[in-house]
Amino acid sequence: MVGAMKYGKAIRVVRTARGVTQKGLAERASLDQSHISMVERGVREPSVGTLEAVSVALGVPLYLLILLASETEDLKGISEEQAGVIGRQLLEIVVHASEIQG
Repeated sequence: MVGAMKYGKAIRVVRTARGVTQKGLAERASLDQSHISMVERGVREPSVGTLEAVSVALGVPLYLLILLASETEDLKGISEEQAGVIGRQLLEIVVHASEIQG
């Protein structure tokens, strides 16, 4: 069975790496701050529209959020260690892109 995607965790990781508050993300994505909070805490599953709005607001491609939200069992043929390395490298890219855009 494929594991549940952890979109909230991925959004929180990218948001904090970008130095954006929940309020700031909500404003940029035209969403309620409470909605962002519930998604990040795993209380609500985001819609595709929410994911798209958040990815644009954070300046990251949607596929990056999806990849960061993936569980190890979703990443066929990749070990847990490799998944961790990839995740850390992607986060470095996000932070570096933020510095360039800043």
